[in-house]
Amino acid sequence: MGTKTKKIFIISVITALVSIAVLVFFSYEIQNQGVRLEEQIAILTESNTKESAHVRLNRLVQDTESERALLASSFFKDEGDSILFLGEIETLAGALGLSLKTEELDKVVDEEKRESIRMTFSYDGAKDTVFTFSKLMEVTPYHSRVESLSLRKLTNENWQGTLTILISINSL
Repeated sequence: MGTKTKKIFIISVITALVSIAVLVFFSYEIQNQGVRLEEQIAILTESNTKESAHVRLNRLVQDTESERALLASSFFKDEGDSILFLGEIETLAGALGLSLKTEELDKVVDEEKRESIRMTFSYDGAKDTVFTFSKLMEVTPYHSRVESLSLRKLTNENWQGTLTILISINSL
């Protein structure tokens, strides 16, 4: 092999090694860029998912505003609301022709720390009126639970009812 051939061979080998080194370097950089791109895509996807959830949540808050207001109005806000409710019940009983007596009006707290107002009413009047009043008290427009209800016949025309109802307080 001549010197010129050796030089061409050495230059070819060096060029091949440099080309391979450059190829390996570019391959490594492309792989690194791919990994970084995948990470950025994952971050962007997560961000888009969070933003989409936020938009849906905001829309849900706006869409349910009236329902939440209606639900909030189904609770006593504080003990003072019970006085207004008691006045409404007395007015209703009078309008129906019932004799009404409030026997108990207390704030109670159950085992789960939920506050309620316990009201016990004793009322008497015509049978149909006593039954109607009892039904109306069972479906009061507040979050409530009838704790006890007893009805008894006094005379052929008159009946007496005793009702204990718990109405929830939502102080939020």
